[in-house]
Amino acid sequence: MKITKWMFILMTSFAFMSCNKDNDSNVVTQHFVHKYGFDMSEDEWQDREKEGQSISVLDSGVTVTNSYDNGMLHGATTYTYPNSETIDTLYVYDQGSLVKEVSHDATGLPYKEEVYELDTKKTVTFWDKNGVPISVEQYEDEKLINGKYYKPDNDIEASIQNGSGIRIKRDRDGELISKDTVEKGNLFSRTTYHPNGAIKSKMSFDGYQLHGEQLNYSPTGTVLMEMNWKHGELDGMKYVYQSGKKIKEIPYSNGKKNGVERHFDENSRLLVEIHWENDKKHGSHRVYSEENTDIKWYYKGKAVSLKKFEDFNFREKLIVDKDQFYEMIDNLDPKEAMKE
Repeated sequence: MKITKWMFILMTSFAFMSCNKDNDSNVVTQHFVHKYGFDMSEDEWQDREKEGQSISVLDSGVTVTNSYDNGMLHGATTYTYPNSETIDTLYVYDQGSLVKEVSHDATGLPYKEEVYELDTKKTVTFWDKNGVPISVEQYEDEKLINGKYYKPDNDIEASIQNGSGIRIKRDRDGELISKDTVEKGNLFSRTTYHPNGAIKSKMSFDGYQLHGEQLNYSPTGTVLMEMNWKHGELDGMKYVYQSGKKIKEIPYSNGKKNGVERHFDENSRLLVEIHWENDKKHGSHRVYSEENTDIKWYYKGKAVSLKKFEDFNFREKLIVDKDQFYEMIDNLDPKEAMKE
């Protein structure tokens, strides 16, 4: 059976935690039971081909039970909640390969199941607090291929077929969290919702990365934030609103602040103006008030005097090894940097 790389890492990490006591200092007690039911010492367990269960209690209070056959994880591996017999997570192995993972709530009810099939396929199921399915999804190569999404009354409210359709996400109480548009197995757009049903945000994606405009709303429907993404990074002007009025505008380029950031009061009066270059303050940082304007200067993120800023700005144009020049500025004594 083939498993993906991340599944292999997950599998081996669990095996290491539960069976290698010498290298795992958080194991408090550990005992071993042969598949025929008799107890074994640790030396016997290590000397023989592992057949049966190893049971470990961690210092966190979690009990870990691993099942083995012919020296390989086979059957159930369980992790309990701390100081409890209630199972938190169940892993099922078939001759060393992880085939199923089930997560449970504190009452012992399952709320998520992942079943790993041949190659790169898996099926993911979520349940609500009453054990009613919320969703059943099928993935292939990490892309969503098919899905069914249920209302609290168990009626289907949306579906994905052959990689395209609408995906609805609800919490375990049945409250609507988000609505996605999926195209060719990839997330294309998402709308999230406040508890009162009002839209909380709208965003678009490209290959599961934020790409395009994003709008955030208050529970009453007013815009709180407006921004643009480019392949997972902020790109363009980010606007922040309060009571429907713009209070901030922050420029981004490829995920970094570049340009002039401005803050405003409720009457649109300019309060703050900050110059950025490559995610570092570069230039003036001005704070405006009715009485005066407070000005601080920065050079590549370093607080400097106006004289030093002008001097560094001139010298930068003449220097070939700019990296060494920037390093010199980073290491400059703060008192020296502020000299006029």
